[in-house]
Amino acid sequence: MRYFFIFLLPLFIYSCSSDKDKKVDLEVFKRQGEKINVFEANNIFDKEISSKSPLQLNPVQLNKDWVYEHFSSNNFYEHFVYEGKFQDIFKKSIGDYINKNNDSGSLLVSGEFVFFSDEKGRVYKFDIKKEKIIWELKIYESSLNNYPKNIALFLNSNILYAADNLGFLYSVDTETGKLIWQQNYGIPFSSHLNFHKGILYVVNQNSRLYAFNPTDGEKIWSFESLSGLIKPSRSSNISIFDDKLLFTNDVGDITAIDLNQQVIAWTRNILSQNTISNNLIFKTSNILIDKKDVFVSSNNGDLFNFNIDTGEIKWSQNISSIQNHISTDKYIFVLTENGFIVVFNKINGTILWSLNLAKFSKDSKTVPSYYGLLLASNSLYATSSNGDIYKISANDGKYIAHKKINNDLSRAPIIADNKIFILNRSSELIILN
Repeated sequence: MRYFFIFLLPLFIYSCSSDKDKKVDLEVFKRQGEKINVFEANNIFDKEISSKSPLQLNPVQLNKDWVYEHFSSNNFYEHFVYEGKFQDIFKKSIGDYINKNNDSGSLLVSGEFVFFSDEKGRVYKFDIKKEKIIWELKIYESSLNNYPKNIALFLNSNILYAADNLGFLYSVDTETGKLIWQQNYGIPFSSHLNFHKGILYVVNQNSRLYAFNPTDGEKIWSFESLSGLIKPSRSSNISIFDDKLLFTNDVGDITAIDLNQQVIAWTRNILSQNTISNNLIFKTSNILIDKKDVFVSSNNGDLFNFNIDTGEIKWSQNISSIQNHISTDKYIFVLTENGFIVVFNKINGTILWSLNLAKFSKDSKTVPSYYGLLLASNSLYATSSNGDIYKISANDGKYIAHKKINNDLSRAPIIADNKIFILNRSSELIILN
């Protein structure tokens, strides 16, 4: 494993786009979503470990809203309330899709309303109680109709912000569905939107971090990091906590920026030396910040626990995961690429129990992908591309139930107001009460 470790270097702020920025190639998006795997599976976790004693979990929290794509600015998921039993399932086809393999857009909830987008580039506001669309908005010219859109959304009060894989950044009035402002930066954005102290943050396809003014979408500053040859969709991740901003690029670097002092605090590379160095498709999990701890993993690397102030490694485990991780006072829950749920002691990285979800799948003809996790009412929830949602006891790792709710799931569920929400590949909204 190779690492780079840098302390407090000057932060170079760019006032305009570099000539090195490559403008969006629209032909790329016709092929978006195709799964390219150049990795040999180096870090396959394949052991089931029984729990020796029940875990002591944090108290549950009833949340009404899900306004960030990953729930919060630091990608920290609470222990939610969900008491449903997979019995009352609402499904409604709303949007359109172009490429069935493309995983696009965000899914947000605020009170009685759901906000999401489809591949045609429409953004929707949906009334949960009335089960109908309140408004829909499309900003793109007809010449862009045949290119799948991947729109990241962020909701702040009554304004919805959007950034997409064509380089558009815009804001929408959530009451009227009217466009407030629109900017086109010409280079695809490749991360979710994040927000801190009145500034919008997003990373583009060339691994450049941008800070935008949310009132008009004008650039405040930008910082360029290294970038690879292949530009996978959603290849970057941003996490912000206590005036520290951490972001990833597509060559395995994690950069920590002190926003107060305007300096790079540290940088690390988590890409294994065993991986192929050319034509590399590299993806990381969400960067989870829990106070002084940073947890991050990749599709061909280890799970790391860093110190947020220094970048020092507290511990690591050989495991492959690009899903969100769940942190409690004492534990870290991880969903691996091959469908294992693994729980670690947060202090030293010891594995406390693990469970293989794949053995509960009835469809043995295909190898599914797995998405999640959620921790809710002492249970863990994850979904699979086969259309299953799984419920596992978080206390001891025992299987509880799973149910086939669709044939084509492609992302992690979210929870708001005691309901589970899922958006599948074909833009069907699924709600489990």
